[in-house]
Amino acid sequence: MWFVLTSAHAMSLQAAIDAAEQRSAIVEVQSARVHESELRLHEVQGHLLPSATVSAAAMVQNEVSVNIAENLPDIPLIDTTQISPLVVVPGTQVVGSAEVVQPLIAPQGWAASGAARRGVDLAQAEQRAARVELRRAVVRAWHGSSQARALAADAEIGVQLAERLLERGQAMVELGVASTDQLLPFRGALATAKANLEMARAGSEAADGVLYQLTGLDDGADGAERSTELPELSALLSGLERADLDVAAARVEAAGAAQIVEKRGYLPTLAARGSVVVLDPAPDLGTPLNWKVQLGATIPVFRGGSTRARVQSAGARVSQAEAGRRLAIERAQLEVRSAHGELARAIAALGGRREALDLAEQAVQAAERRSEAGGGSLLAIQQAQAQQLQARAALTRAEAEAGQAADLLALAVKDGV
Repeated sequence: MWFVLTSAHAMSLQAAIDAAEQRSAIVEVQSARVHESELRLHEVQGHLLPSATVSAAAMVQNEVSVNIAENLPDIPLIDTTQISPLVVVPGTQVVGSAEVVQPLIAPQGWAASGAARRGVDLAQAEQRAARVELRRAVVRAWHGSSQARALAADAEIGVQLAERLLERGQAMVELGVASTDQLLPFRGALATAKANLEMARAGSEAADGVLYQLTGLDDGADGAERSTELPELSALLSGLERADLDVAAARVEAAGAAQIVEKRGYLPTLAARGSVVVLDPAPDLGTPLNWKVQLGATIPVFRGGSTRARVQSAGARVSQAEAGRRLAIERAQLEVRSAHGELARAIAALGGRREALDLAEQAVQAAERRSEAGGGSLLAIQQAQAQQLQARAALTRAEAEAGQAADLLALAVKDGV
């Protein structure tokens, strides 16, 4: 921030922001989306790791007898009548099998993993952007509470001054130098001051209620004296660190990663596959344990043009994301320029309000000196004090506006306050 606080607050701005983020439903939703995107990344990465399956089955069939002698040709020196039939398979078997598959070259799967990482980055950027919007709302509510409390304090001073003038007028009536009718303006001024105080307190309660709705904290924000300094615009524009720009960049990266996924659909995939089959009980002929290792490639040949259409569609989304990023940069620069101009105006107004308050205080002192010297009236003092209160209230509003403009400029340039 370019405004330095020089007095304590009932609730600091950072404490209000932290409390709002802890109870915000928007931040909670964005956090859930980040978690979902992280789980999606784990899911995609799991397809690149080895997969194993185990199966078992019971097989029941009649015993099969094979008479080899009946199928043999006439061979000299071999008596086929001496060859007995053989049982090939027993009646009941339990078959168990296990298979392991490891992708070796999976271009589309690798690209999908990269796209899932970009999805995590995008969800995190959107989460930061949601927090920035929440911070802007808290900044406005916090400064609204600060301004309302300061105006209520000014109204209390107005009541005290009106009561003091009325007491002096009553003393003059008792001394016989003034009539009762001359006290009517001072009674009216006191009634007006009390009404202004009630309205200021009501406004303060309303502003504190808005802040409570966002933060859940009962305390409001007190006003503070601030030293002002206008930062250089060119330095601000060259140092943008905004969540919405991160979102725009993440969308470009996510769209590019999705385009790569579709392009990898043209490439072949290679996987190794191994399996083991166990028979129990063992067959009469053959081995009870069979295994197999296979290395195979899948080559896409023709899919009706769908792969090409998906690649072109992904390319269009990349172009849209890049255009959106340029637009986000232009909007961010425009917002910074506008916020910088608002701060410059607020600083100029703050200087004028301080000078006006100083002149009003001098006018009150001059009216009081004339009254003490017997050349002035209480009505003149009352008018001078009324102008002093107006100048004080105007300064209070100017201070609040300048503080809010500084914090909003800080948010326009960077995410933090």
